[in-house]
Amino acid sequence: MNSKRFKDRTADISSILKKAESLIKSKNYKRAIDELEKVKFRSVDYYLLLAEAYEGIGRNEEAERCLEEARFLDGEIRSKEKINKAINLAAKKKFLDAEKELFESIELNPFDKSAYLTLYSIYKEIGTVKKQIKVLEEIKTLDPFSPFPYIELARIYYFRRNYLKAIEVLKDALSRLDSPELHFELGKVLADAGKFEEAKEELSKACLLDFKNVEYRQKLAEVFVQEEDYESALEVVISTLELFPDATYVIQSAAALYDLLGKEELAEYYYRLAVSKSEGFVKEDALKVLAEFLAEKGKFDEAEFILKEIITTSGNVWMVLDAFAELAIILFDQDRFSDIAEWGRKVLKNPEISDEEYCEVAEIVADALYEGGKHKEALELYRDILTYSKDEKLIKRAYSKTKELEEIIKLEKLL
Repeated sequence: MNSKRFKDRTADISSILKKAESLIKSKNYKRAIDELEKVKFRSVDYYLLLAEAYEGIGRNEEAERCLEEARFLDGEIRSKEKINKAINLAAKKKFLDAEKELFESIELNPFDKSAYLTLYSIYKEIGTVKKQIKVLEEIKTLDPFSPFPYIELARIYYFRRNYLKAIEVLKDALSRLDSPELHFELGKVLADAGKFEEAKEELSKACLLDFKNVEYRQKLAEVFVQEEDYESALEVVISTLELFPDATYVIQSAAALYDLLGKEELAEYYYRLAVSKSEGFVKEDALKVLAEFLAEKGKFDEAEFILKEIITTSGNVWMVLDAFAELAIILFDQDRFSDIAEWGRKVLKNPEISDEEYCEVAEIVADALYEGGKHKEALELYRDILTYSKDEKLIKRAYSKTKELEEIIKLEKLL
């Protein structure tokens, strides 16, 4: 409905109400009822006028019905106002005041689920578990065929490792409604409880009911992996790829499973496929995963090339730091200390790294310089760490190295 039509309708309603009010004042009740019955809409004033007109002609049952509608609607309106007020109070972190408004809202209209949901969101934010459970039980009573309260209750019990209670809640929900999300949540809890057969059964049901849900399929594959049934896990993953051939993390799952099955060539193929199917940050991450795989298989030159490319081209500082850490491991194993120092210094020049990240990289570079016999350069970096780091363990290591190097340098001068 556009704004003009809305304004016109509002004006028409106002006109009808005024006309009916005038007719009631002149005791022309029957005419007033006819005018009001022409248009049916929910308004407290409308029901009050209709009740007065019915009472005027002695139709008391109809009058009482209209009064009841007016009372209910008035309560509903005031209840909504209190919910909105509570939301604003909660946004200002005035949780007790918000709670009070919601209690009053529920008293006015105990059947409005939104008041209970708002109350639950507040309890969740402030972390009052007992109150969360209480209000979720109330929501269950109010709307026993909604998956929401059961799933939230189960998660509360799950995160407290009360798996039996979480399972009980979800099974109760499934006795009322057949929901893929409920099967999925139950499958997750059963898997963590070590009940793999039941978990697979529930996750399979979730996949059947929502066969394009990648999360459900990946969880089913994960349970097969937990049982070391890699063939079955791979079947699930490959069937998922048939639906979503460009899903990078699913392709990587296939690669990891082929690796677990000892099929290294296929594993590498899928890791490279993941790179070719992705872009941006996802591509960089896929490259890093490929590099890790290649290094694990002894293909150090290829891994090194990829990691250096990431360090050189990535605009994401965390990706650069991760790539350098992997590269440093490869180079340390080959005693290539000067190369570590060279690439580490490039990372240290990155304007995006924090002081603590600078110190972490500086330690790697300093250790490499130390091993390579470049004691003065190493000492300079260890001193930087002592100046900028707040990590006690890192400071302790740097302090120890600093004292050691100061003694070494003194001896070198004497010689």
